[in-house]
Amino acid sequence: MLDQEAGQSPLWMFVLIAAAILFSFALACGMPFAALSALAALTLAPRNAIVLGGLGWLANQMIGFGFLGYPLDAMTLAWGIALGVSAIAAVGAGLIMVRRSALTSLPLRLGTAFLAAWIAQQATIFVASLLLGGTATAFAVDVVWFIFWTNALAFIVLLAAQYVGARFGLAHSPIAQGVV
Repeated sequence: MLDQEAGQSPLWMFVLIAAAILFSFALACGMPFAALSALAALTLAPRNAIVLGGLGWLANQMIGFGFLGYPLDAMTLAWGIALGVSAIAAVGAGLIMVRRSALTSLPLRLGTAFLAAWIAQQATIFVASLLLGGTATAFAVDVVWFIFWTNALAFIVLLAAQYVGARFGLAHSPIAQGVV
């Protein structure tokens, strides 16, 4: 299932899945999919990044329906699917920006991967809200701002975890290998 490339640790995938689980318990459907997707795009092989996006979504849905009491109705299930599509779209956008910014500075690579993932994730949710209803509440300024800063903060925390993991040989080090 996972590509085993040099410098990539299954433990790092576990850390990212654990982060998705913790974020899901703390933030429910406000889980920072864009942050997780951008970091996956920056630190994992493309296939692994996509797998992680799907597993992060799956963990979020299992926690939501299994522990947080999401209702089992058609609308909630449809929104769950929309979140899954948005998570994969975020990974895809992050991967595109990682590839396009490969020769730029590390801060620019990090920022563009994060912003691309966040924009793709939010654009997907916007389209879903047009189809499913809820545009007015899902895209109120305070909600969008909350989702943005939550993702930005989560991205910084995950980057810090990646840095620490790389120092101990547990995570891929994009800085050392110039692969971000």
